[in-house]
Amino acid sequence: MKRQTYLEFIQTLLPEQEFLSFKEYYQARLPKSIKIVNTKISLDDFHLLISHLHWNLKSSQLTNGNELYDDVLVVEKEDKASLWSSFLHESWFFYVQEISAWLSAQVLSLEKWDLVLDLCAAPWWKSVQLADRLNCLWWWFLISNEPSNPRRKALIYNLNRCWMFNTAITAYDGTQVWELARETFDKVLVDAPCSWEGMQYKYDKNVSYWDPVAAEKLSKLQLNLLISGLKALKVWWELVYSTCTLNPIENEWVIKKALELYSDSLELVNVDIDQKSNGNLVYLWSEEAKKVARFWPHVQKTWGFFIAKFKKIKSISSDFKEDRRSLQFDLDSSSDLQNYVWNLLYEQRWIPRMEQYRFYSSSQAIYLTSSLFKKTPLFIEKLWVPLFKRGYDNELIPQQGLATTLWTCAEKNIVELTISDFQALFERKQLIWNFWEKGFLITKLQWKWVFLVKQVDSMLKIKL
Repeated sequence: MKRQTYLEFIQTLLPEQEFLSFKEYYQARLPKSIKIVNTKISLDDFHLLISHLHWNLKSSQLTNGNELYDDVLVVEKEDKASLWSSFLHESWFFYVQEISAWLSAQVLSLEKWDLVLDLCAAPWWKSVQLADRLNCLWWWFLISNEPSNPRRKALIYNLNRCWMFNTAITAYDGTQVWELARETFDKVLVDAPCSWEGMQYKYDKNVSYWDPVAAEKLSKLQLNLLISGLKALKVWWELVYSTCTLNPIENEWVIKKALELYSDSLELVNVDIDQKSNGNLVYLWSEEAKKVARFWPHVQKTWGFFIAKFKKIKSISSDFKEDRRSLQFDLDSSSDLQNYVWNLLYEQRWIPRMEQYRFYSSSQAIYLTSSLFKKTPLFIEKLWVPLFKRGYDNELIPQQGLATTLWTCAEKNIVELTISDFQALFERKQLIWNFWEKGFLITKLQWKWVFLVKQVDSMLKIKL
């Protein structure tokens, strides 16, 4: 039996004229886009900050009625340097993200006091986006789950770099999370593992041929992840399911099966993006297809992507397993520790006490997280952003998290640098400087604090 190429498969999904357009964009170089870290800088301030770089920033022009989804920006610039090499990226004022990949977290519509679960959190950017949004709402908490150890390490690293202290990391098989946290979360994102077909203009060599067996295998995993997320969701709250693939087996079929299994418990909610394409009619009825969202490279000029949104209107019956694996924290979070750290921060940085933060201490470090964090039946692998590492003789060594979390309040041991100073630091990892105070300093760029450096003799060196 002749194997079907991927393009031949796509041809079965689209009218002839549309397929020709898709083929044209199939390997086209799409424009780069970036996501602003809103809790670190406002959109207006970011425009001012990059005014010297000769970047042309354009809104994605995606809307929901009168609301413009405008904090992911398309970048056009004169120089050929990678966005990843910019010190503004290294300092996490922004990160590189495709327009469509950003939308599933956006349409989850977070609200103040939401407890949110990102069930399949790696590679990391959607967790950063969700935590960033919660911080802007002032605030609540995000649980990011990722079973793969290498991917989880990258997730932790990037959440720390983006100073998302209102997060906790778990390492469960996503299909089993509901067993420990049944009807626990206000919002759930299931950005499921998929075949990545939506990015073929970048990775064509990986899937030159359409593999229905692999897609069917993935779709069963995706359905089980979706069911787990729905069972972990509170009644009357919402879940978003998404993939970066285009075939209906991993998208519409998964939605259809979930609606069939729990027809009296689920409602398919409209994905509120005016420029979306409708779902495929192979598995969904016409009205259902209008509620989901597809994004095609040749139509929306972005990655191929799929989004569906559910509202849970009734508990989902299941054989609930008794929790025997849940663990609580056994770390120091006493009032003595809180007083000690706040006094130390005020003495060294003039940082005043703030009730929205809480410290935890282990034998290795002192960490910061949100005071709103409550104990959870899920075992937490990482809850915090490290502020101090414990050295010899219990010496507290400042970590990058000190600058990235509490920078807005520091008034002592700060050094103000220029943009060229910052670029020099990132290119050479050191900068000649003479400052009256030795040791660890928080850098400041115009009106923004950026990261921690250490003055050694007459050199400033980045503490990353």
